[in-house]
Amino acid sequence: MKYHQYVNTIVGAVADIPDRYTGTVPAGGGKTYPGAAAPWGAVQFSPDTVTGGDNGPGYSYHNTEIEGFSINHLSGIGWYGELGNFQVMPVVGDVPFHSGLNAHCRYQPGTPGRESEFRHETELTQAGHYAVTLDRYHIRAETTASTHCGIMRMIFPKSDKARVLIDLARRIGGYSEWQEIRVTDRDTIEGSIYCPCTAGGWGHGDGHVTYTLHFYAKFSRPFETFGVWESGKDLGPKTEYRGETSGFYAEYATEEGEEILLKAGISYVSVENARENLEAEAPHWDFDRYAADTQAAWDAQLSAVQAEGPEKDMQKFYTCLYHTFLDPRISTDCNGEFLAPDGSVQKTGDFLCRTVFSGWDVYRSEFPLLTLLQPEAVNDMICSLLQSAEHSHGPFPRWEIFGIETGCMVGDPGAIITADAYCKGIRNYDTQKAWEICRDTAYGKYPGRSGREEMLQYGYIPGDISTTLENAFADWCISRFAQAAGHKEDAEKLAKQSLNYRNLFDPETGWMRRKDAEGNWMETSGLYDERGCVESNIFQQSWFVPHDIPKLMELMGGAEEFCSRLEKFLSEADLSALWNDNYNHSNEPCHTVAHLFNYAGKPWRTQYWVRRIQNEAYHEGPFGYCGNEDVGQMSAWFVLTALGFHSTAAASNRFDLNTPYFQKQTVKLDPKYHSCAVAGTLTIETDCDPSENWYIRGVTLNGKAIERPYVTYEELTAGGVLRYELSAEPCEEWGNPAASR
Repeated sequence: MKYHQYVNTIVGAVADIPDRYTGTVPAGGGKTYPGAAAPWGAVQFSPDTVTGGDNGPGYSYHNTEIEGFSINHLSGIGWYGELGNFQVMPVVGDVPFHSGLNAHCRYQPGTPGRESEFRHETELTQAGHYAVTLDRYHIRAETTASTHCGIMRMIFPKSDKARVLIDLARRIGGYSEWQEIRVTDRDTIEGSIYCPCTAGGWGHGDGHVTYTLHFYAKFSRPFETFGVWESGKDLGPKTEYRGETSGFYAEYATEEGEEILLKAGISYVSVENARENLEAEAPHWDFDRYAADTQAAWDAQLSAVQAEGPEKDMQKFYTCLYHTFLDPRISTDCNGEFLAPDGSVQKTGDFLCRTVFSGWDVYRSEFPLLTLLQPEAVNDMICSLLQSAEHSHGPFPRWEIFGIETGCMVGDPGAIITADAYCKGIRNYDTQKAWEICRDTAYGKYPGRSGREEMLQYGYIPGDISTTLENAFADWCISRFAQAAGHKEDAEKLAKQSLNYRNLFDPETGWMRRKDAEGNWMETSGLYDERGCVESNIFQQSWFVPHDIPKLMELMGGAEEFCSRLEKFLSEADLSALWNDNYNHSNEPCHTVAHLFNYAGKPWRTQYWVRRIQNEAYHEGPFGYCGNEDVGQMSAWFVLTALGFHSTAAASNRFDLNTPYFQKQTVKLDPKYHSCAVAGTLTIETDCDPSENWYIRGVTLNGKAIERPYVTYEELTAGGVLRYELSAEPCEEWGNPAASR
């Protein structure tokens, strides 16, 4: 089946839009990119409409001009973005070399440049294939990609001066410090682009990301003339050049409808590896064949879940599934080499090194989903995090790019996903080393965990609610790792340490509250007070005790009071909004809240609210996400709940049930990591249309009735048939009372 036909890469492709009256910038949309990528690919060949502001993907649907097409991007992120190198722009006539849309351009800033108007009706936004017409030049531009290569087809009008401009200095969130280029043949260029954190990028440099992109590129037609530029000045046909604001152009005379193709291999190791990547993955000049091959690769990848339903729902589901398979991307070259964080070249046949681990986001839904659909990718990521920890002599990074700890967000998500994987039997890595890193981080040996010293001294972090709660949960996950690995004493100690969240529960207000270093409650303005909370407030953050929900219910006054508060939290929210002070699906701290009714004896309310969120927070088109897509996390929440369950607490092996989105879905299992004791697939089916029947009245797994509102990872990965009997009205008997963990 051609699953790629249900993917529309324009979904979520809205970045920050300044308010026309106040000039202020709202939270922004999904911040996805619409261009071409292969599954887990190192290349994302996508159009750019803006360079500047908090516009991480480089493209925003509300923009009307394109400045070029760059070869690497991040999906769904904020913090000003990163990558966006080797930006290609086909033009005709004498036009400036720079982009007038690039706020980080170091010459002629703010002046009109090479950018071209475009219309969305000319865009093709498919998995693995993007196309658009550049109206200024009457050029049709198309991109596709393999794992390490980008291929671009440019269809020119008749012109005496058709040019392909390659901006080597451009970078999202900053600029490259220097660029080297060599013309090795009349149709071939190679070189390197150095992007240190001192030149901006992730967090405008605060993210500490430094890398060198190496490229090897060939044109389908030899240059008639060529040249390089520096600071916008044409320096003519230099065969070798190193500059600070430089680029390259190839020039032709073209006939109407003439095609010129560009294919480029990239590597973060060496130019030689970039060349080998190109020769291995892009040996011919048939663009349509490349696009078809990439779409076939997407069909194979997306077939991990075979769903059946209305086309509109299939588009929503498979576009989300597509986004979960973009990252963590492969950073290993075709020859097996990859770059370690210390700059050394490593090589292994045991795993594929991967990068872009947005830990604080993705440990909640993305990685639990991948343990079911792509456990090998989870194993690869843990091996990669181990590499990073080994070379930094510290803990797992919590937000990683190219093995670098970027310092973004809080908590200990690397330990969380490692503990989760170990508890699920995903262990094809140095488990002893992984355990030691997790253990030593929890006990305060490494400086990488936020607030480690305060947690050990006070049992909480003065003035900080979110980090205290995140660290407590990480300690619980590590205690589960210890228990599974036979470290009984550590398991007991860490489980006790995980109860530190209770130190910040104020019995007077009935919510979490900041404390100072003397143990005094700090000033609070109520539920919507954001002080001490990371991208959240007290109302949102107080639910985050996924490892000890029964005790949290007790602290809040019992199950009825707990559910009453949950109802207020959800019912007073606009589920489609970009930001909420109540339930806020646009950001991660709320992503496990809807399933908490399962623990309080009212699972039918979980079924109701999950369906509401699915219907109201996810849509078609550029505004398809209610907030930043966050490198697969927002999409993974939808995919998991569409399957009919969600993970509330990593390392628990429990998946809380909700009503499936489709009447039938089949999940492929991996016998290398899953028991497949019953079958090699898990079929999830309902007895009637779930779009009209939101409530569960019964569940069976391989014919055996399940009365509890959850299933285990072991049950799911044994395979077979998970069948739901549904009703249009709530069924208060099934799953009540909720079974304890």
